[in-house]
Amino acid sequence: MKILVVGDTHGNVSRLRNLMETVHRHIDAVIHTGDNETDAQLIAKEYPNLPLYGVCGNCDYGRYMPPLRIAELGGKRIFITHGHRYDVKFSLMRLAYAALENQADICVYGHTHVPLVEEHNGMYIINPGSLSLPRGGSRASYGIIDIDERGNITPEIVELKEVENGYY
Repeated sequence: MKILVVGDTHGNVSRLRNLMETVHRHIDAVIHTGDNETDAQLIAKEYPNLPLYGVCGNCDYGRYMPPLRIAELGGKRIFITHGHRYDVKFSLMRLAYAALENQADICVYGHTHVPLVEEHNGMYIINPGSLSLPRGGSRASYGIIDIDERGNITPEIVELKEVENGYY
C-alpha cells in the first residue's frame, strides 16, 4: 500500500493538483495534515475513488475535518493530526506520547512546514513538510509511506521538482 502524505498546502491548489495528477495512479490513499481543509476536500471531490484522511489545522477552524484521526491502512494504525495542539514547534514528545497511547505504528503531523522522518520507540513520526510554504531551509515537499505485504513500513520525503508540465 502506498499512501501520499501532504499538508500545509494553504490554498496552493495548482501545486496540489499537479502532484495529484502525477501520483494518483500510484497511490492507494491520501493523508492531508491540515491547513487548508478545503484543499483536502478538493482532493476528495476530484478523486472520489481514492480514500482521503484529513484533519483540520490551526488555520482551518475545524469546519470540515476533525482535529485528530486514527486510520487503519495496510494493517497499520496511523495517528493523524496537524500538530499545533501538541506544541510540535518546540518538541515532539507530547505528540509521540499521544500517538503511542493510541497504539499507533505511524504518527503523521504537519504545522512546522519542515519535513521529517524519524523513528521513536518503534513508531515512525512523519511530517511531509509543505507543498506551498516550506520553512527551515527545506524545499516544497510531500511524503510517501509504503507498507508492503509483510507489514514493513518505508516512509520517505520527496522534494517537489519543477518539470516542464508542472511539478512532481
